Amino acid sequence: MTSLTLKTIDFDKGAIGFKQLDVASSLEIESAKSVAYVVRWQLAARRSGSASTKTMAEISGTTAKPWKQKGTGRARQGSRRSVQFVGGRTCHGPMPRSFDFSMPKKIVKIALSDVLRMKLKENKVAIFSDFGSEIKTSKISSTLAKNNVASALIIHDGSATLAKSAKNLKNVKALDARAINVYDILSFDHLVIDSKIFENKILGAIA
Repeated sequence: MTSLTLKTIDFDKGAIGFKQLDVASSLEIESAKSVAYVVRWQLAARRSGSASTKTMAEISGTTAKPWKQKGTGRARQGSRRSVQFVGGRTCHGPMPRSFDFSMPKKIVKIALSDVLRMKLKENKVAIFSDFGSEIKTSKISSTLAKNNVASALIIHDGSATLAKSAKNLKNVKALDARAINVYDILSFDHLVIDSKIFENKILGAIA
């Protein structure tokens, strides 16, 4: 059993408080390697892999020999579209490909659990219950500034308005809880999580 003191943020009033919470598991990291593997996997999946060079068949130009085979004193050549000529094909150049590779779900689960434990251990997790009557960019910005949070990932229940309001803020991102991932958590200094999501999903992930 681990006792935690979580910061609570009231975006409506701009107030801050604290909440005592007992967690069944410890906050020790299970596998640092799994975090590195999952980050590499996520970044690889994001690569477009669209780099492309032309093969001999794709180069436009004559198919005739540049000069006759013998008698010129020069090296024999078969085509102006060969790699050694300007405008010719590229030798062993990149072609469109996917950089994605498979990752066991168990490793992803361990990595997600580890980064959440790390943030909790560093006291960089805050929870909120409501944004009040309306969600505004200025309200989010001022409340985070009052609490000395310069970089934050706000994990919410799918609010399109919240996502749109946070989009205009530098170093702040609103993420749907269904899309929570290792890379985004590591990319921001603090986590600001909806209290219901924290109780229903985050506590289960670190158990």
